[in-house]
Amino acid sequence: MCGIYGFSGFDEDGLLDRMARVQVHRGPDGEGRYERPGFQMGMRRLSIIDLAGGWQPVFNEDRTCAVVLNGEIYNYRELRSQLEGLGHSFASLSDTETLVHGYEQWGLEGLLSRLNGMFAFCLRDERSGDTFIARDRTGQKPLYYHHANGRFLFASEAKSILQSRHVPARCRTSAIDAYLCLRNVPEPATMFEGIDMLPAAHFLKLSRSGSLSIQRYWEVPLTDGNYASDEACFEEFEALWDDAIRLHMRSDVPVGAYLSGGVDSSLVVAGMTKVTSGISTYSIGFNSPIDETKDAEATARFLGTKHHTIHVQPADFNLLPKIVWHMDRPVGDALIIAFYQLAHGAAKDLKVVLGGEGADECFAGYDFLKKLLTANRLGPAAPLAGNILKAIPHQVLNHFFHFPADLGSQGKKRGVDFLLNYRRRHLMANFYALRTLWSEEERRSLYAPSMKDFAGESWIPHERPLPPGAARSLQQAPMLDRLLRLQFDEWLQDWALIRQDKNTMAHSLEYRLPFLDHRLIELAFRMPPHLKLRGRTDKWIERRLADKAFAGMPSNPPGHRPKIPFFLPLEFFFEHPEFKNLVADTLSDSQIKARGYFDPAAVRALLTRMESREFLYLKQVMSLVILELWHRAFIDGKGPNA
Repeated sequence: MCGIYGFSGFDEDGLLDRMARVQVHRGPDGEGRYERPGFQMGMRRLSIIDLAGGWQPVFNEDRTCAVVLNGEIYNYRELRSQLEGLGHSFASLSDTETLVHGYEQWGLEGLLSRLNGMFAFCLRDERSGDTFIARDRTGQKPLYYHHANGRFLFASEAKSILQSRHVPARCRTSAIDAYLCLRNVPEPATMFEGIDMLPAAHFLKLSRSGSLSIQRYWEVPLTDGNYASDEACFEEFEALWDDAIRLHMRSDVPVGAYLSGGVDSSLVVAGMTKVTSGISTYSIGFNSPIDETKDAEATARFLGTKHHTIHVQPADFNLLPKIVWHMDRPVGDALIIAFYQLAHGAAKDLKVVLGGEGADECFAGYDFLKKLLTANRLGPAAPLAGNILKAIPHQVLNHFFHFPADLGSQGKKRGVDFLLNYRRRHLMANFYALRTLWSEEERRSLYAPSMKDFAGESWIPHERPLPPGAARSLQQAPMLDRLLRLQFDEWLQDWALIRQDKNTMAHSLEYRLPFLDHRLIELAFRMPPHLKLRGRTDKWIERRLADKAFAGMPSNPPGHRPKIPFFLPLEFFFEHPEFKNLVADTLSDSQIKARGYFDPAAVRALLTRMESREFLYLKQVMSLVILELWHRAFIDGKGPNA
């Protein structure tokens, strides 16, 4: 685990040093570099595997290929055995070295098809003069790049690229509309003008001449409808799950876990106890009625872990400027405070933790999927259902709304808009409409006159077509699988994973996700839909495995607990001065006017509505606060002390 960075096509004195310095938190254990005329790359190391010998860059036998890696290759021992059998000689015990020998043996695409891991790596082939950069299948590890005027820069964090005098920090104004809608900017774009993401499951080739090409190498599979039996699926799932846990626990340092009260992380920790004992687990709470700390503590007692509970405090809102700086891209949700503090607590004891992210995307854990399926079944009747919903008071709807916070007037308004416009929108637009924080109408009302034309849906991509030769068309695939596939193109890496990577690495902590083992993902898409979502029960097959793992737990085992969405209850922090002072500082009339994006009167009106403590208004305010803090950190150049 580390941070990687580099540049090609130009030279700039001291640049590699500066790129390293702003990523030292990702790798405090040391530094490595590779320097050639017109090309340089480096890495900051967090030592996890082969503590004594795994220093990067790593070379092949004749030193014509060099690689730097951010992440872990979990199946490196199996790959090493194959490669040694084919005549390759290894100089270390590190997972990174499998990349150079695998590239020599199988080529880049052959290598990528064999890797099981989370990674972003840069491989330089001096024989051809080509540079290859690849990112893992689900985007667990970030990779930013800039390519303009013959100059190419890449890094694990955008702030590293900004160390070059050739890359000024400018806001990509056109991305603000997506940010307000989703609270993040969908890849490959970022909020930085001139800096993009290498998409998940893609590799980039920079040729000797400086030309750049990007190609997808892995695809979430949609089956031809020939499913195995339910029992065969369960047996394969159980075997793969045990193997995924075994691989993810490969480490030369102790491994712990994040543990909430939900079924996902509980199943992770239960699997870990089959491999070793004395596991340390960590959960986050808010000293409020909605957190899961009591369930997490009960699970920890049953499994016999050394459990630690960390609580977010009002004073933690003072950390937001530093957290936003670590995030690189604005992610407009105060929950990033919880992730930061959870990582801070775990990093006091460990370098590696496992977590449960990815299960919801594989096994239909999100409530909005059920709403999308319902709207799809309604078909032409969806607008009628919207009008009926419109007539029902939101106080009544709260009794049918599965969320710890009240639906509120604005939540109801979102649902009505979704149903009334369902038939006119394409699938991805509906996927966004159900999750949007600011509707198109609200964004247009919020903007200053010069920004109003940005409000719209034209930036929303359509559902990506299946690759040539697919066994069936999109229209033939189960709607649930199509919706799950959308999450792997945007939601997972741009919302769920970036929050964890940036906050764990801020504390030099590695975060591993067994549910994102690509073999499990491919199995999930080969399963019939009813093993993922059965009636109102989500993650059905996962819950069945949890029932087996927690047989004998005296009460409320994880498989029987309903999913409680994880969010920071802003209404519990609303009256504290740390919250109020942050809002007053970032969203004052003078600040809004100076930034120029929004109408000060519209922001004032929002702050007045926020006094009602309605959930959606509080979240809208925080999205604006975080956007302003991002501008201060990067556009104004104030760094982590914005």
